[in-house]
Amino acid sequence: MSEFVVHHLELDGTGGAQKLTANELPSNLPETGCRWVHLDATKEASGDWLSSVEGVPDTVVEALLAEETRPRMVKMGRGALLILRGVNLNPGSDPSDMVSLRLWVTPHFIISSRRRRLLSVQYVMQTLEEGEGPTNTGDVLASLTVKLIGRMASVLVDLEEELSDLEEGIGEGFKIGQRELLVQRRQETIRLRRFLVPQREAIHALAQEAVAWMTVVQLMQVKEAENDIVRYIEGLEALRERCQLMQEEYVNLQAEKMNARMYVLSILSGIFLPLGFLTGLFGINIGGMPGTENSEAFWWFCFVLLVLGIGQFWLMRKSRWF
Repeated sequence: MSEFVVHHLELDGTGGAQKLTANELPSNLPETGCRWVHLDATKEASGDWLSSVEGVPDTVVEALLAEETRPRMVKMGRGALLILRGVNLNPGSDPSDMVSLRLWVTPHFIISSRRRRLLSVQYVMQTLEEGEGPTNTGDVLASLTVKLIGRMASVLVDLEEELSDLEEGIGEGFKIGQRELLVQRRQETIRLRRFLVPQREAIHALAQEAVAWMTVVQLMQVKEAENDIVRYIEGLEALRERCQLMQEEYVNLQAEKMNARMYVLSILSGIFLPLGFLTGLFGINIGGMPGTENSEAFWWFCFVLLVLGIGQFWLMRKSRWF
C-alpha cells in the first residue's frame, strides 16, 4: 500500500470488504459496485492522484486537501462534499481539538481524507473486517456520521461530571488549581460549540437534500444524528452558562473574603486610633508633661490605655459593629 493511501476497499454489499492495493487505484469514477479510498492529506502524492482521477472536480481536490476546514455539505460534480469534525479521542489529546474528516461521495465511489487519525473511521473499518459493516456508499456515509456524532456524548458527560464536582465544593471555596481548571473547561465548551453549530447545519443539509443514492433508513439515521447534535449544542450552552456562574461565584467569594478582612482591619484601626493618639501625645519630649517625676506613671498610663481599649471594644459590640 502506498504511503498516501490509508485504506483502499471494495465493499462486497453484504457487510464486508476486500482490501485493494495502491496499484489498483481507479483513474476514473467507478460506475458499479462501491469503492472507498481513504487518503492521508498530509502527503503530496494524495493531491497528485486526486488530480489525475477523471471526474473529480478541482474544487473537491482543494477541499479534501485543505489544511483548515469548517463543517459543511455541498453538492459538487456528480457527488456530495461533506466535511465533518469529530472529538479527538486519541491518547494524550485534548477532545476539544476536533479532528476533521472530509468526504466526497458518489453513488459508487467514496474518497475521504484525514490529517490526523480519527477513531470513528477505524471503527467502521473494523466492522467491515468483521463482515458487519456498511453495504454501499450511502451506508458508509450514514455510519460515519452516526459514529462521529455518537462519540461526542462521552466527552460531554465527562465535562458535566467535572463541573458538577466543582459546583459541589464551591461553598467551601476554590482549591488551588480549580479556578484554572474551570477556565480550561469553559474554553473547551466554546471550542466544541464553534464546530458543532456549523456541523449541525451540514448534517441538516445532508438530511434535507436527500441525495438519490441514500435510502429512507439511511436518511433516518442521519436525522437522528442531527437530533443528537442539537442536543449536544444545547448541553454545551448549559455547561458554558454553568462555568460562567461558577466564575462569578468565585469572584463573589473572593470579594467577600476581602471585605471580611478589610472589616476586621477597620475595627482594629478604630480601636487603636485613640490609643495611638494618646501614646503620640505623651511621647513628646517637652517640659510640663504630667507624670514625668512619678515612677508609677507609666503603669498608670498603660492601665488607662487598657481600660480605654476594652471600653471601645464593648461600645462597638453593643452598637453591633461586629
